[in-house]
Amino acid sequence: MNRKYNVLWIVCLFLYLAMIGCTNEDIVQDNDQEQRHKVQDEEDTLDIDITSYGKEIGFRLDNPTKQNNHTETSFNLKGSIENTNELNEHFIWVIIEKSDKIDVINNDQFEYYIPVKKNKFSEQINLHHGKGDYQITVRLPSNDENEEDMYYDGAMFSVTNQTSDIERDIQYGKYGVEQDLTLSKPVKGWNEMKETVLVEGTVSEEYKGDLILVEIEKDGESKEMLIPVKDNTFSREIPLYFGKGHHLIRLRLLADDREDLFYESASFYVNNQSFKEFADIKQSSSFFDSGINLETPGWDVAADQNEKEYSIKGTIDHDAPEADTVSHLIVKVTQMEEEAQSTYVIPVVDYKFEGTAYFRFGPGDYQVTINVPAEDQKDPSVYAFSSVLDIYHEVTNVEDERGLLPSRGIESDHPAIIKKAENITSGIENDREKARAIYEFVSRHVAYDVEKAENDIFDIDDSAVATLESGTGICQDYTFLTTALLRAVDIESHYVEGYAGERHAWVEANLDGEWIEMDPTWGAGYVYDGQFHFQYNEDYFDPEEEFLAETHTREGIMY
Repeated sequence: MNRKYNVLWIVCLFLYLAMIGCTNEDIVQDNDQEQRHKVQDEEDTLDIDITSYGKEIGFRLDNPTKQNNHTETSFNLKGSIENTNELNEHFIWVIIEKSDKIDVINNDQFEYYIPVKKNKFSEQINLHHGKGDYQITVRLPSNDENEEDMYYDGAMFSVTNQTSDIERDIQYGKYGVEQDLTLSKPVKGWNEMKETVLVEGTVSEEYKGDLILVEIEKDGESKEMLIPVKDNTFSREIPLYFGKGHHLIRLRLLADDREDLFYESASFYVNNQSFKEFADIKQSSSFFDSGINLETPGWDVAADQNEKEYSIKGTIDHDAPEADTVSHLIVKVTQMEEEAQSTYVIPVVDYKFEGTAYFRFGPGDYQVTINVPAEDQKDPSVYAFSSVLDIYHEVTNVEDERGLLPSRGIESDHPAIIKKAENITSGIENDREKARAIYEFVSRHVAYDVEKAENDIFDIDDSAVATLESGTGICQDYTFLTTALLRAVDIESHYVEGYAGERHAWVEANLDGEWIEMDPTWGAGYVYDGQFHFQYNEDYFDPEEEFLAETHTREGIMY
């Protein structure tokens, strides 16, 4: 019996000791886990250097962890500022800088302006150019009333992007954020496009400008264009001017207090997949006042042209300030090396226009200028117009047809002119006799308009067709009609500008390789006592050079 109790006691004692042993071990393990968790938390939290100025204004950053430190492209930056009422601005300025150089962009760093609302801020931050180490600097606005645009460093730390993909944001400048500039297209700052990129978005109702300046840059070259703003919105296809490769697009908003100053407000990159290069187009601010909407050529017109015909087509926005003054477009085409020019008039009917200009001077660099009537037409002897748009081209594979193609007032391609020229020269084989017949027709058909000459009146609608129909005119009208009829039967001819006691115009024509001159106005008759009298003579059809020089002084050619 005693032996049984002894055995039982020994068993109980063993079990008790075992229980005590297990409990002590569990306690030790729990203490170890708590200690390890505490150490892990301390290791996961990044060391962020808050500057003395940051501490002064109560700046606090919700510390990213080391998991964020080794992030994939983006992380959330958030925190608070206790003393925001003391600050000159209600934005923090965040600068992200990649440690290694980025070859395809202009600047290794990226910037955010983040609004502070109710003492707090929060923004998803993208590590803007793929895999690598980034330095983050948070700058805080000054609290000194004399340092309105001054920012001071508030905090610095580093993060590492583990992902190679580039997920760059659109970079908004401080002025863009203040003006609530928002791009709906494109939606990111690193894009792949072909030939053009659609830029559209909104600005605040407080934005005082009606234009946005766009700069397109690549490899040290840059071009500019303007985008109109209407009802706080804008939209425009932007040509990627410089062919294949990365283009930087900058948007600049008009300053509140200056009409000629634009602040950079947003920027993004586009990797163009096309080799096509576009024509340089330069607008004046009055382009938008005129309301011109060009369909052809479009903003994506190629720089290189290889056809002589150049189509001009579009509409006029009838709500534009000067829309109702645009009765015509006057298109001037200049061969830049020779400085040779020709002009073309395109009427506007029901706010629509369509016509053709020509690259008539052979291969070379050309400037196409679109003009509209000037607001103040004070001098009736000169038709005034102002430039609103210039387009630049390199033209190849076209013949020099300056003396054959139609131009302003010389509608040699008009059906009425072609029919009349064929009738006049019917049955005549020799170019000289064809030219003589045309000279005689014009001199006998057109009566000199004494009143028009005395009042020195010119109209944009003056032309060969108008002269043929009316049968009246002054020297320019005789010259328009003669030149157009000659060109209609493939005789090269020019409108000669000069003086014969007063401003005067006459004709030169290429007859079988020899240029001769003719003056159908002086061959038509004479003015006596305020009245014109027909008296046809051929003295001024191919006169001797010395004879013509006695009365006529040549100044130049109007093509």
